Amino acid sequence: MNRDTGRPAGNSTRPCGKTVDSGLLPFAFCLLPFAFFFAACGKIGAPVPPARFTERTADLSAIQRGSKIMLSWPAPRLGNKETDRGYVARVEIFRLTESRDQLPVLDPDEFEEKATVVYQLDRAQIEAMVKQLGRLEFTDNINLTDTSALANTRLRYAIRYVNKRDQAALFSNSVAVEPAPGIALPPAGLTVSRQDQDAVTLAWTAPEANVDGTQPASVVGYNLYRRNAKRAKVGEPLNAEPITATSFTDTKFQYGVGYVYVVRALSQGANGLIESADSERLPFTPVDTFAPTAPEPVTIASANGVISLFWPSAPERDVIGYNVYRADAADAPDSQWVKLTPQPIAPVTFRDDRVQIDRTYFYRVTAVDRFNNESKPSAVVSETAHP
Repeated sequence: MNRDTGRPAGNSTRPCGKTVDSGLLPFAFCLLPFAFFFAACGKIGAPVPPARFTERTADLSAIQRGSKIMLSWPAPRLGNKETDRGYVARVEIFRLTESRDQLPVLDPDEFEEKATVVYQLDRAQIEAMVKQLGRLEFTDNINLTDTSALANTRLRYAIRYVNKRDQAALFSNSVAVEPAPGIALPPAGLTVSRQDQDAVTLAWTAPEANVDGTQPASVVGYNLYRRNAKRAKVGEPLNAEPITATSFTDTKFQYGVGYVYVVRALSQGANGLIESADSERLPFTPVDTFAPTAPEPVTIASANGVISLFWPSAPERDVIGYNVYRADAADAPDSQWVKLTPQPIAPVTFRDDRVQIDRTYFYRVTAVDRFNNESKPSAVVSETAHP
């Protein structure tokens, strides 16, 4: 018992007004109200806005090709989880028809109000296109028959991404196209007209009319394209300048590689040349069936029981070696010419040490390319083996 209070010695009265067992526990209970007090008296900041869906491109581009407007832009960051704010669920493609003499509609709110969603790419389409092309594309078919209306028409496009929560990101940059009606139809009848050593010549038929039905076709030239058959992307045209004829010779291909060729007509637009749509695709795999030229001239000499032959290098870049043949007579039939080289040899010289002294031998040499095409034999040379 406490002498002064008459209470048990193990209990005491604390400032917080509660009687508890002595030790750290009473101290903790006494601090609890103060903790709530200070927490309640903390400074309250401005509310934090929720994070936005920010995926956007500023590299949207558009060109007219025939009666189509081709849109293209880089692939976005798609996001992996549907629950993530940054997950791209679809692309909305907007088109606004303006008059050419009006001020462009550049304000995003006004554009969204006046424009129309002409197409939506869903997630599956987006993933397939990114995998195949490495970018996103959209083709807008337009009617070019009403030439009077088109004379004052400007088409403005923009795209935006939408996530799985239906939250839309900001619009891309907008691009405008003033459609030209007098654009040629695509060429027809694309074919390989001739194949020579390291050269493939393609030919086609000029279009007869324009996409709006007017004749003759407004053609100022052509662009020829070639892509690897295993790839979907078409790069730059093979020609550095517009082709003025209806044929072109391709010399930059590789044998044994599958290609796809297309040709487009070029028409004069208000702001430069406009391509037609693609011609029919022409799959073609160049095959080398062309034998190299025969090695000429072949020189021959004998010393120390060895007959040596020499000849110049073949001019063809795909020659991998040479075969050497020997016979007992210059006019021996082909069946009696013995090949001394089991495999084509790379050097342009050969030493025959399997000879008998004072015996005369006859030789001829052929060139072989990497597709196993063998040239005609060189002129026959002969020599007597000397000791």
